[in-house]
Amino acid sequence: MPEAVDVAIIGGGVVGCAIAWQLAKGGASCAVVERGAFGGGASGATAGIVAPLWHLDPDDPAMFRLGLRSLELFPLWSAELAEAGVNPEFQPTGVLRMAFSDADAEELRRAFRWQSQLGLGVDWLERDDLLRREPQANPEARAAVFSPQEGCVRGQRLVDALAHAAGRLGAALYQGVEVTGLRYDGDRITGVETTTGGIAAGQVVLAAGPWSGLGGRWAAPGGPLDLPVRGVKGQRILLRQPGFLPRSATHNFVGYVAPRLDGNVLVASTREEGCFDERVTAEGIAALVSVAVRSFPSLAGAAFVGGRAGVRPATPDGRPIIGPAPGVEGLTVATGHDAVGIMLSPGTAELVAQYLLDGNGTPLEPFGVGRFG
Repeated sequence: MPEAVDVAIIGGGVVGCAIAWQLAKGGASCAVVERGAFGGGASGATAGIVAPLWHLDPDDPAMFRLGLRSLELFPLWSAELAEAGVNPEFQPTGVLRMAFSDADAEELRRAFRWQSQLGLGVDWLERDDLLRREPQANPEARAAVFSPQEGCVRGQRLVDALAHAAGRLGAALYQGVEVTGLRYDGDRITGVETTTGGIAAGQVVLAAGPWSGLGGRWAAPGGPLDLPVRGVKGQRILLRQPGFLPRSATHNFVGYVAPRLDGNVLVASTREEGCFDERVTAEGIAALVSVAVRSFPSLAGAAFVGGRAGVRPATPDGRPIIGPAPGVEGLTVATGHDAVGIMLSPGTAELVAQYLLDGNGTPLEPFGVGRFG
């Protein structure tokens, strides 16, 4: 374990590993400390959908800009990470949203009105157009909207690719090592204590997902950090039906059905407030099978391959916490992305790395923890 680095990062999910890669590219020395396995939580259990047009509110300019910037970066990241040695399996094959009721169709129309003005090629599909694009789609669908520049990525592969690329550039990576405390000199953070020793650092990034908000977990000079982050469990499953893969990730107003490059079909996801475990449950599997069959009835006969669950970090207003911790010089928080952590990881890492390298916190102000008082 290094005695000292410029930046110590707590958490080896997609956000922590992405920040490490960006910092290493910028010439900073860093260490990522993960108590489990890299991507072992929500980042590896994610649906991996990259669809800011469907998941982010255009009336929240800061979030929407972050989403569009991340969408812009994903193809560039994918190529660069693959060149570094691990393909994150980003598929820019578009996202298809299908309506099965009059209310869903009207919501699609409202969204299509503003989405069609962005210059991203979003297209309205009547039922016949939908069935030509996806012949096995449920013919009960009323209409659909196709967003061709969005897509999906394999969450675990993205984390693996980021960790590998950061390591190649000199980042120190530690799995199975838990951060047990933060070091301070007055109000200034000076590093972290871990189960295998201490690391001195001029800057520390807290990117521990839902564990970032555990009451009393992170001591600070003015008392324990009080971060309004809660855990929300999500489950997803894999199915396999030889001869069938959807052309694009598909949403039916309940959940996603998405293709994987290994030939499996991913179905996601549940949302379970107040659950902090990572068990795949029979109830979750049943709900997700229903999602799959609603979009593609033939999946009723698909083989069940497996399932995975993770706990996402959520905030009261649905916006992540990104920026300096109040009252602690040198401590930066990057958590609270809920179901859009993978989706926003490129933009988040860019913002945090730039702040740590140049000290300009203005771009982070919309995401600061101070908004919660």
